Amino acid sequence: MSRSKRLVDLVRALKEAAPGALTAKALAERFSVSERTIYRDMSKLIESGIPIEGEAGLGYVLAPGDGPPMPALTWRQAETLWRGARILSLVAKEEGAQTAARSLAALSAVLGDDRVQRLAAEPVLPEPGELKPVPAVLNALERAIDAGRTLRVDYVELDESEMKIEGRPSALTMIGDAVILTLLTEAGPRPLRAERIKRLTVTAR
Repeated sequence: MSRSKRLVDLVRALKEAAPGALTAKALAERFSVSERTIYRDMSKLIESGIPIEGEAGLGYVLAPGDGPPMPALTWRQAETLWRGARILSLVAKEEGAQTAARSLAALSAVLGDDRVQRLAAEPVLPEPGELKPVPAVLNALERAIDAGRTLRVDYVELDESEMKIEGRPSALTMIGDAVILTLLTEAGPRPLRAERIKRLTVTAR
């Protein structure tokens, strides 16, 4: 078993055992490794921000109420989360950036050094694709924000389904070459990728 998979399974084992603790000896027998290996793995998880309490000889337990959910993720999904945490750690406000940095460290521990080195070599944002925001659309969005007007937007989702969304634009955010429109809808704030806006109408309101 690779170390990255063992780290994931160690957290899952602690979650299953909660609120009880698991000793290094029990974990070593379960994963067919030495107790010293378990000590190193636990130190790595704790350093990465996983809320594990305990120490050698006494057992380990996930902090009550703070144990992270352990959904079944594919490697590609985990890598996507790593990329997202990396971007947020660079562009979010201080508290959000700190949380993103901790998430990045935790995901790095799970993914392992080889995958993290490959991911870190990628551009922070992917190269811009064929779809780009139309300048006229951006100008209309900026005018609507300044005037506090409501927009009706024909939007193409990532799965290529189309939908109509209505709301008041609150911000245009640049992240590299990407332009994100935040639209305040009745259901709450909705971020939209500007290049996927097919048509927009500025209402009289």
